[in-house]
Amino acid sequence: MRSFFKTVLACFIAIMAAGFIGFIFVSLLVSVMSATLGDSFTGRTLRPVGNGSVLRITLDESISDNPTEAPFSASLLNGSGYVRRLALLDVISAIDAAAEDPRIEAIYLNINGYPSMGPASLGELRDALDGFRSSGKPLVSYADSYTQSAYYISSVADRVYLNPAGDLEWRGMASRTMFFKGMLDKLGIRSEIVRHGRYKSAVEPFTEREMSPESRLQTERLVGSIWGGIVAQIADSRSLDSAALQRYADSLSVDTPERGVELGMIDSLLYSDQMEEVMDSLIGPDYDVIDLADYTAWYTVPSSAAGDRVEVIYAEGDIVDGYGRRNEVGSDRLSQELSEALDDDDIAAVVLRINSPGGSALASDVIARQVGLLRHKKPVIVSMGDYAASGGYYIAAPADMICASPFTVTGSIGVFGLMFDVGDALESNLGITSSTVASNVSADMGDMTRPMTGAERRYMQRAVDRTYDRFVDVVAEGRNLTANRVDSIAQGRVWSGIDASGIGLVDTRCGLKGAIALAAESAGVFDDFTVTTQRPSQSRIGMFIELFGQEMAMSEDPLVKLAAKTSERMRMAVRDNDKVMALTPLELTFN
Repeated sequence: MRSFFKTVLACFIAIMAAGFIGFIFVSLLVSVMSATLGDSFTGRTLRPVGNGSVLRITLDESISDNPTEAPFSASLLNGSGYVRRLALLDVISAIDAAAEDPRIEAIYLNINGYPSMGPASLGELRDALDGFRSSGKPLVSYADSYTQSAYYISSVADRVYLNPAGDLEWRGMASRTMFFKGMLDKLGIRSEIVRHGRYKSAVEPFTEREMSPESRLQTERLVGSIWGGIVAQIADSRSLDSAALQRYADSLSVDTPERGVELGMIDSLLYSDQMEEVMDSLIGPDYDVIDLADYTAWYTVPSSAAGDRVEVIYAEGDIVDGYGRRNEVGSDRLSQELSEALDDDDIAAVVLRINSPGGSALASDVIARQVGLLRHKKPVIVSMGDYAASGGYYIAAPADMICASPFTVTGSIGVFGLMFDVGDALESNLGITSSTVASNVSADMGDMTRPMTGAERRYMQRAVDRTYDRFVDVVAEGRNLTANRVDSIAQGRVWSGIDASGIGLVDTRCGLKGAIALAAESAGVFDDFTVTTQRPSQSRIGMFIELFGQEMAMSEDPLVKLAAKTSERMRMAVRDNDKVMALTPLELTFN
């Protein structure tokens, strides 16, 4: 019966929250089928790299930690073209290779729009570009308009050009939290929350209409820390003053392309055809252009190799019980991968790349135990991506060493339980009623058609408190801290990578490449090793099923993004009703 009502509620909420985008699916279904069953699976010829080549980077590709092996996916919302799925490690390796490749004369950044990456991942990519610049080869950027994320990447270039009729976005960073209480009230749905941690704000979207003072305090600190780091990097690359850049954002001073030049953020205003003259003057008129996707294909990290290996294992997405879907961290799947790495004598060390806001506390504990077992046999280095918070930090804690980007969102050591009472909503809106026969008072505990009793609430609170204590103990043991010390920096509070390194939650600041180097050093293999990784494969039908949801997430349309985010968060809430969760709700918005 409980499962039935969960299903009914999920359907009911999905209709109310996301029904307004349903027409998109109908109108695009034919194009999805055509693209998915057409050229997406025919492959394409890999372009050779000629002498005198320029590597062009547009970031039109979908870049994530661990994409599927399927090389292309149709882009529904970008016309009839294709979006290449690339792994961040492959892209960084390709840029590093370009610095030493005599065939590559320069890099041309032509980033228009919104790169599909968070601040930490963008920072790792920018560091790779900065390394290329240090090689002495030209690094030039041009855009018709710069979003903030595009400008952050482009600001590392030797010269930054802008279309005279274009725009430079410079407003600051925000964190957006969506609150569903008003919708739940209108539907007649009551939420019941049990939590441990005064900063554990993941439940607030279901209980409040706005941020609590504690949530606002930690979010202000987090956003200020990350944005301040971004501003500092731009200021350093452009030889500008950080305080001045902050003032420009506050006053919206960069309101014309000419002001961008005047303030030193842009070097010159040119049209795209004039950029050909710039490139001719730098490297000569007979250069060839190779796109990032083609060049990266030459430097893709192998899935297997002989001899000593540093294995990169990915934990990307919400942490869930069982095997999980492709975009989730299933405890069974990840534990199996860690166990296989433990038994493989050719694997000298493991890098666990985490890009997760957390999820199931039980699943997190299962994974954390496997990380601890692996650590006793060979080095385990955690590399944190955009998010490694709550359950994401839970699975990181037992590792030998944790490295994070300054812009990583981490911490959030806290747990909660969430239950819904939909009895009145089902009756008043759908005419559905129910009757229950139980052998004991709380035999139907978790039934979504009635509120919790006092005894059941106390039971849930004990479960939450017990899980929190377990979480603290795992962190204390893994980080060599006292439980009291962990508790003082826990309570659900989120931290940036910058701040986390100062309180013992993170050992050092580095990206994925740095973590691999640390793993090799810890294993004593130094330069005599191969980096390997496992990439999940995806069938044609699997790609077709997931494609629509994926495109909604990648869309630049704010209504589509809102619907996708709302639908996913509500789906998770209903699915995990009456479970103890370790999850952070924060979403950083760069643009």
